[in-house]
Amino acid sequence: MTEIEKRGSFLPEAYQVPDKTRQFMKLTPGDNVIRVLSAPMLGYVVFTEDKKPHRRHIEEGDFTTDALREVRAKRNEDGDFEGSKHFWIMLVWDYASKAPKILEITQISVLKPLYALAEDEDWGDLRDFDINIHRTGTGKNDTEFAVTPKPHKPLQADIEDVIQQLEEKQLLDLNAIWRGEYPFEIYNW
Repeated sequence: MTEIEKRGSFLPEAYQVPDKTRQFMKLTPGDNVIRVLSAPMLGYVVFTEDKKPHRRHIEEGDFTTDALREVRAKRNEDGDFEGSKHFWIMLVWDYASKAPKILEITQISVLKPLYALAEDEDWGDLRDFDINIHRTGTGKNDTEFAVTPKPHKPLQADIEDVIQQLEEKQLLDLNAIWRGEYPFEIYNW
């Protein structure tokens, strides 16, 4: 090899191939410890025939049969529309990946305990403490969730720094989900 071919590293240190899907958190089997960083956006989601999500803000109401037909919602084996799911979508800190993530929750067994914590005067705002969402099972029929709050504590300084960076550089637009776009303009965590 000539000197030109050997100069410097082949790729920059800490380089990652861009993958916008990494910005979404998946609840994996075991512990999923998070800190909620934003108020949730609420709505309804259906999946289209080509498996893409189509969301409506809660103020627009749930999807009607005509709306399901219009968006070409997925159908079950009997030919009926699969229907919509209510969701919360919010920015969270995923302690496992040490990164900000978008978490969309449609599972009622997760939504109800989170709602109960938010309404409880001893717990309150979900942004004030960490939460463990423990998942068991991997399939449609054997998956269960348990939601456990952690004691109240201030947000860690390194997480605050990431939030400040997101705000200053305007790298996050949660409202992009209503347009069918990715919330993070650039995702490099």
